[in-house]
Amino acid sequence: MGGFVIFDSIHVTWLIFISLFLIISIYGYHYISNKQQQLYQKSIFWLLLFLEITKQIYLIVTEQYSYWSPPLHLCGLGIFITGWHAYFSNRTTATLLYTLTLPGAAIALLFPGWTADPVGGFLHIHSFVFHALLVAFICPLIREHQLHTTFRDIWRSVLLLLITVPAIYYYNARFQTNFMFLNRPVKGTPLQWLYDAFGTSGYLLSLAGVIFSIWIVLYVLLNIQKRRNMFF
Repeated sequence: MGGFVIFDSIHVTWLIFISLFLIISIYGYHYISNKQQQLYQKSIFWLLLFLEITKQIYLIVTEQYSYWSPPLHLCGLGIFITGWHAYFSNRTTATLLYTLTLPGAAIALLFPGWTADPVGGFLHIHSFVFHALLVAFICPLIREHQLHTTFRDIWRSVLLLLITVPAIYYYNARFQTNFMFLNRPVKGTPLQWLYDAFGTSGYLLSLAGVIFSIWIVLYVLLNIQKRRNMFF
């Protein structure tokens, strides 16, 4: 069986089941003890790590391993951010989760870059489950006010990007890959709209602008949540 098309029946069905899973996770997390919440976070992290290791083994065994295989996408880095937060939570991990991992995973689910993978195959299922788990790790923390971050903490995410983006951009150029979609957009996604509007020279700058705009929206929503919590 071939791949799928963004927002076709297969994609929408996945989004519906992931939404239900997310609702269950949020409300289930709310009614468990603090110790169980810590176990939930650590379990999600280890499951993400297991899925990534399994994927790497699968690619090697099926002789599909290539320069595209390392977990160098933003969501791949999210594995290590979730683990860092699960065991040593702080303002840095909270900020990285909220400003990088959450929007990255959510956008990946809405505009997946794995549409060419055979439907029902290992990589197809892995990609949806993996990104769903990233979102399911973060959203319960937001609901329970356990992500302690403010707009002033954005420099932490900027610093990480300043460290990783040049290296990954060079890797992409060297091996003709496209991690973090830095070198070219995914067709049929908003990234393609940016590329078409601003061209090759303006693509990265416009992408940075979109990321900053998303951050503003995220922190506005977080402030609204905090204010509601003060009065209700």
